[in-house]
Order: sequence, then C-alpha cells, then structure tokens
Amino acid sequence: MNKIVFVIMISILSLSAKAQNTVQDVLSAIEKNNPVLKANEQFFEAQNLGFKAQTNLDNPELEWEKSFSSDEGKPYEILVSQSFDFPTSYLYKNQLKKAQIANTENYKAKSRQDILLEAKLLCIKLIYYNKQKAELQSRLTNAERLNDLFQKRLEEGDATILEANKIKMLRLNTANQLKMIESKVSNLTDDLIKLNGGKQIDLNLLEYPLMSIDQGMKELLTQSLNADPQLKLLSTKEEISAKETSLVKTNSLPKFSIGYRYLNSDIMKQANGIKLGLSIPLWENKNKVKRARLLEQFNREEYLIGKMELENKFLKLFRNFLNLEKSMKEYKGVFTEKHYDTLLQKALTLGEISSIEYLTENIYYYESVDTYLEIEHEYYKTMSELLKFRL
Repeated sequence: MNKIVFVIMISILSLSAKAQNTVQDVLSAIEKNNPVLKANEQFFEAQNLGFKAQTNLDNPELEWEKSFSSDEGKPYEILVSQSFDFPTSYLYKNQLKKAQIANTENYKAKSRQDILLEAKLLCIKLIYYNKQKAELQSRLTNAERLNDLFQKRLEEGDATILEANKIKMLRLNTANQLKMIESKVSNLTDDLIKLNGGKQIDLNLLEYPLMSIDQGMKELLTQSLNADPQLKLLSTKEEISAKETSLVKTNSLPKFSIGYRYLNSDIMKQANGIKLGLSIPLWENKNKVKRARLLEQFNREEYLIGKMELENKFLKLFRNFLNLEKSMKEYKGVFTEKHYDTLLQKALTLGEISSIEYLTENIYYYESVDTYLEIEHEYYKTMSELLKFRL
C-alpha cells in the first residue's frame, strides 16, 4: 500500500515538474496563482456591486408627529413617503450601470495582459541568460583545457610565461562572467516566483517559444488595436461619459414623491389621505451639465490620443522587428557556414597560430556570438510585444 502511495506521489511531482517545461506552462501557472489577478477579482466584484447600487431607489421616509395639547385632543400624525427621480433617469442609470460593469472586464483584461506580458518577457530574458550561461560554460571548459595545455607547455619550455598568463586571464574572465550570469538567472527566477504567488518555477529552456508573424503590418496593426484592452478601456470611457451627460441632463428635471398620511386624536375622528410632492432642481445641478460635456469631450480626445500612441508604438516595434529579423538571418548564415571556435582551437593546438593570435581571433568570435545572442533576445522580445494581444 505504501509503495502505491509513493508511486502516486512521484507521478504527481513529475507532472507538476512537467507543467513548467514551456513558457506557456509558466504563463498558465502565473495566470492561476498571481496575487494581483486574484485581488483584482475581488476588487472588480465590489466595483460591480457599487455600480448596481446606483440604480437603487431612494430610501422610503417614515414620519411620526404628536402634539401634547389636551385642548386639541393630543393629535398625532403618521406619514410614509417614497421619492422618485424623473422616469427617464432610470433608463440612463441602467444604461450607465451596464457600460460600467462591461468596462470592469476591460480593466481585468488589461491587468491580465500586463502581468502575462511581464512574465513572458521575463521568460524570454531568462532563456537568453540560459543561452549565455551554456555558451560561457562551453568557453570555460575550453579555457580550462587550454590553461592546462599551456601550463604543460610552459613546463616543457614550449610556451612563454606571457602566453600562459594570457590564457589564465581568459579562464578567469570567463569564470567571472559565468558567475554573473548565474546570479542574473537566480534573480530572474525569483521575479517569476513572485509573479507566481511565491510558488516554485523552474525554467531551464535553451530555446525560445515558437512564435511567428505571417501577416502584413497593416493587418497585424488592425488585429492588435481591435484586441487591445487599453483602447477598449478608452473607448468605453468615452461611451460612459456620453451616458453620464444624458443622465445629468435628466437630473435637471423635477423629482416626485408620493406618500400616505394618517391623522388621529382623542376628540377627532381618524383621517387618512395621500401626499404628492414635487422637487424642482433650480440650483442643485448648476454647471453640472457643462462639466459633463467637458468631460465627454476630454474622454473623446483621450481615446484619439491613446489610439495614435498605440499605433506609433506598434509601428516602431514592427520596424525594429524587421531589422532584427534581417540581422538574425545574416548571423545564422555566418555561424552555420564556418565553425570559427573549432578551427581556432585546432590551429592553436597544432601550433599553427600563437596564443596571442588565438586570443585576438577568439575575442572577435566571442563578441560576434554575444552580439548574435543579444539580437536574438531582442528579436523574440519585440515579437512578444507585437503579439501581446494573443496572450
């Protein structure tokens, strides 16, 4: 029995580990566990309840009045009344409530997109550091092998102390660079764990997630704008401000009240009747319509400005993406055709080049590899930002 339980636990742990083997798995976990997204659910639920409460009627009023005059028979009076806004105001209040509740979904979508994009960019950077780490580990292995070789040559008199020290310095620099990258990997992993609500995340990928852009710039821009929650927010705010203007205009119309009155005393017969009231808002709504119209105009302009800013940002990203894509292809072509590092090590081992020549050429090659890794990272980072509407 214990053996079966142990096997089941191992299976669960294996599945749990497997669940974070891809960037998409990490994003799914963060969407489920992120404390900000969880808190937003509670906050926006409270907001929606507040919007619904705006359509409630005013509280009914109950009045009781009594006179202690014996000559009048100690009369008393009971009045129950209910006030109402002008009927059309309830129509606009209901429309406003629906628009505000719908807009909370846009807020939730924007918060979700921002957090998932942040998480994805962290994953992209973590993969970049993992690739740097693997490259530096390979370089360190080569540097240690060369260091051993030149120490042996130095002892045999086939190498100078200057050559041996340069190789030793190469090994030392590479080892320190590796430590720095390992520290960055740990810090990024901690950032992802924080986004995941403190739950463990292990992402040791050396390959970027599959992404592609097959559409043209205009088509992709249209898709991005149509799905962008920030633009939807601004659009709905403009719609809400228009409904608020209509509501403020309606609030300038009279309000009504209706009630039941009951009167009785020791010397009079009881009497009852109704009460009708009319409230004319002569001063209460002064300048409110003008204010509402100005806010409506502001929200309209804010939407146009927001749309223009999103378009400009998208176009800059897309141009950058095209340049990075071109550079990526050029570097891949060079690295595929010629294995400089292998050729250099072979030439040095055979004594065809000196250690000084090896270091000079090696530095040039390493700089090229580092530049390629940086361009590759920027390429996938830019593509992630362009395709954030698919998150």
